[in-house]
Amino acid sequence: MDIITSRNNNLVIETAKLKDRKQREKMRTFLFEGIKLTREAIMQGVEITHIFLTEKCAEKYPDLADRKEAVVISDSVCEKLSENNAPEGIICTARYLDNLHKEYTAADTIDLKDSCLILSTIQDPGNLGTIARTSAAFGKKTLILSSDCADIYNQKTIRASMGAMFRTTTYRTSDLCKTINDIRKRGQEVYATALTEKALPLSSVKNPKNSCFVMGNEGHGLSDEVIYSCTGTVIIPMEKDAESLNVSSAASVILWEAYR
Repeated sequence: MDIITSRNNNLVIETAKLKDRKQREKMRTFLFEGIKLTREAIMQGVEITHIFLTEKCAEKYPDLADRKEAVVISDSVCEKLSENNAPEGIICTARYLDNLHKEYTAADTIDLKDSCLILSTIQDPGNLGTIARTSAAFGKKTLILSSDCADIYNQKTIRASMGAMFRTTTYRTSDLCKTINDIRKRGQEVYATALTEKALPLSSVKNPKNSCFVMGNEGHGLSDEVIYSCTGTVIIPMEKDAESLNVSSAASVILWEAYR
């Protein structure tokens, strides 16, 4: 089997460009690493374009090395393509999942039983991926994202989601307030997670399983405009001297309450 050893190989150069969001969007292709994510992508029917394996990994995983998408590379090339300090030796490229990840329009009929969280300006890709993973674990397979949330195809998002992004439907919206109003018009309660005078404890929400909750930016929370668009506000009761929870931790508490 031929082995690519040059870091200046055309395929290697083009693949390395996928670390940049603009290039990913231009090529409609993304990059991810590791045996677990590779197996999950194959199982979920993701359209994989290349599976790059070091010689060691090609010997260890002959079923992958025998696939038509397989490309054997040297350790040096692997280091060029990887974003990890200690690469596992398996790097994949795949087509965007346009059937799952969409732009929201008012005509979209979102299965709100599958949706619990609406995310506003979540900028850390690790937080976004962790929220997707937790949401899927508690049976909520749809996320609604403001247009300025982190890129779902960022490697950190994919890695933190542990493959949940391969089976989670996302709607990205350029007008979050309008989207919230659309959801409310369909009879759904939408609560902003924000500390206000009239904020309810999370446990006081009458029907959390069929309600939506809006989570805000890691540093600045939710804008007043978004808060006013919602049915009301909720808080997670905590000790008085406690620091506010990380957004992915707060999302876990809300998802558990809805699941429970």
